[in-house]
Amino acid sequence: MTSANDEFQRGLALHQQGRLDEAEKRYRRILRTAPTHFDALHLLGVIAGQTNRFDEAHQLLTRALAQRPDSAPALTNMGNVLGNLGRHLEAIQTFERALALRPDDAKALRNRGTSLRALERPEEALASFDAALALKPDYPEALIGRAEALLTLHRRGDAIQAFRQALPLGMDVEQIRYALAALGDEPAPPTAPPRYVEELFDSYSQNFDQHLVGKLAYRTPELLLAELQRAQPQAGSDIIDLGCGTGLCGPLLRPLARRLIGVDLSSQMLARAQALGLYDELLHADLTAALAGPPARFDIAVAADVFVYIGDLDAVFAATAAALRPGGLFAFSVEAADGVDFELNSRRRYAHSLAYLQRLAAAHGFSVESATQSVIRKEGDEPVNGLLIVMRLA
Repeated sequence: MTSANDEFQRGLALHQQGRLDEAEKRYRRILRTAPTHFDALHLLGVIAGQTNRFDEAHQLLTRALAQRPDSAPALTNMGNVLGNLGRHLEAIQTFERALALRPDDAKALRNRGTSLRALERPEEALASFDAALALKPDYPEALIGRAEALLTLHRRGDAIQAFRQALPLGMDVEQIRYALAALGDEPAPPTAPPRYVEELFDSYSQNFDQHLVGKLAYRTPELLLAELQRAQPQAGSDIIDLGCGTGLCGPLLRPLARRLIGVDLSSQMLARAQALGLYDELLHADLTAALAGPPARFDIAVAADVFVYIGDLDAVFAATAAALRPGGLFAFSVEAADGVDFELNSRRRYAHSLAYLQRLAAAHGFSVESATQSVIRKEGDEPVNGLLIVMRLA
């Protein structure tokens, strides 16, 4: 008969090979007969975290730490989970416990820095990243975290240097180049890297609504839907909510919808939208991919605060025109640019000019129903000027 230890070693080998489903089955098999087996609880919690099941990971790691409260690796992994749950103060306290037991843990120092950044404590975050780099100088994640903390502290030149140090280490190269482009130190790409957008909003999902609506005074869904209503949309419409996020537009679109489809790159955001019970279908996809398919199947397409991550909108307009029925409405917001078609700003967001949007409309068969200037949110207590656009397909 296989012992629990033998079973664990087999599970560990599978885990190290990245065969998470098989490893998870082994760990669960152990726990059926030995429910307090520390290693199985611990690494099953790690797998839950690796697969974005953070509530489950928290439960499993809590059970593991009940067996060994002084396990530095388990504490570090618990800190990671708490951070992913948006519970950053608890995460920092947990990392501190881990570091008291193992002060040379560069990963714990780096992740503590990440939570300190999330709590807007950039000087402490920088010290934590620097401590990690003192132990592991070629640690790309710590260099990237250091660069981000330096940016918050308005040390642009030092931030560029830190990003440049991370670049040859092969970690998130496309995202680093995008950050450098936003700082004017690399050519701007036509769109943000999809992985950057996905990871940004996965990490943001727990506190997204509170931060965006409360702190940044985000009103784009309400403002954009008011513009859409002026175009007299038909009730019982088939609607696609592009970049739906947590579903902030859902309550406003549902009364108009016969069928409401949401699309987003972030699986964590989609999980929040799913909980609203407002969408008939939610797609984890790039928006142009979601629009591809049988033509003329939607009456309304909405994109609130989405095109800030796409510079060149030609493909989006083409896909939207193909997906809308004749007379269909296309409502979206952009940050406003002057004198250029589009530009990438230091916040890593694209802004677009009205003249550019008007040319795209003409090229793809849209007429402009309305184009309204508006403050769409705040950034550092400063208003961000935008455009609320509604177009109609001929």
